[in-house]
Amino acid sequence: MKTVMSLITLSVACCATADPQQITYSYDDSQAQYFIVSYVENGSALRATVQRQGTYFTNYTKLELDCAERNVRHTGMYSSLEELEKAQFDEMQGRVVDGSIADEVGKVLCKGTTLTASQSDELPAAEQSDDKT
Repeated sequence: MKTVMSLITLSVACCATADPQQITYSYDDSQAQYFIVSYVENGSALRATVQRQGTYFTNYTKLELDCAERNVRHTGMYSSLEELEKAQFDEMQGRVVDGSIADEVGKVLCKGTTLTASQSDELPAAEQSDDKT
């Protein structure tokens, strides 16, 4: 029984690292390409590693998406996966904004949840006044 539970835990904890999946996002450079290179479920959130391949350089960032609440936390952008692995997530969460990199990653990874392209970012007025993202 312990072996079965260990295998189940291991399979849930491992991240998906199949071929990188290209996503559509052209905010900063129309020549840049973006890929989800891996992701893992972390409780109620998903953590995704995103690669940006631009004209002059490639960099990486991690996103932690709360699909149900439509929130996101980021690391920074780093020039290597080794640097990225040392990075910590921001303490504060922000709202996922339509058309953002978090939104595009969520469209791929949050299927079957409340994170969809048609969902509104509108919050009740009391909550919206403190939202800085």
